[in-house]
Amino acid sequence: MKKVLEAISQMQARIPVQTVLVILLIAFVVSLIIYLTYKHTYSGVLYNPRFNVSLIMITMITTIVMVVIGSNISVSLGMVGALSIIRFRTAVKDPRDTAFIFWCVVSGLACGTQNYTIVLTGSLLLCAILFAFKKTITKNGRFVVVLKGKSMSLELVEKLMVKTTKDHECKGKYIRNNDMELVYDVKFGKKDQDTLIKAAKQIEGLETVNIIESNTDTMG
Repeated sequence: MKKVLEAISQMQARIPVQTVLVILLIAFVVSLIIYLTYKHTYSGVLYNPRFNVSLIMITMITTIVMVVIGSNISVSLGMVGALSIIRFRTAVKDPRDTAFIFWCVVSGLACGTQNYTIVLTGSLLLCAILFAFKKTITKNGRFVVVLKGKSMSLELVEKLMVKTTKDHECKGKYIRNNDMELVYDVKFGKKDQDTLIKAAKQIEGLETVNIIESNTDTMG
């Protein structure tokens, strides 16, 4: 531990404060690019701003770690020992979120080693690619339709789905006494949504129709 502290004190004398501030400023600019890219290209149902802010933190923290380590082996070993006590138990469900976390870590490594041209060019290129594919990712035409009512005719509901959707699959059925709830994964356009709502009014017992945009690309 004493060797690590001595190495850090020597490093502080070797790296000027102005250089450290420039490194952290560029790291913040890069993390801001990542933040805005994630926010404006998010295709899920529930946007989590706390996760997005954590992307800025990951980039800045990784940069600080790289600045502290530098090329000193003893400091790097001390950092590995200190970070080994951390346990990450939060499951990342969306692979896109994992990719953004990896982007932040790589950006922090690049900023910490002062490879500014690489990190800025790469981040801007990734940002442009994600915005270019935004429409393809978000507008997949898939929705979740929830039908609720009492004593509905399942045959009429199935005919409704066949008539008003391009593709559909029943994902769940809840029936208790006269109460019924049906969940469908469907694919249709905006005009088809209006057609479904109008046609649903003709089914006896059907009380509510909920249409929710889905962030999944395939049915299954």
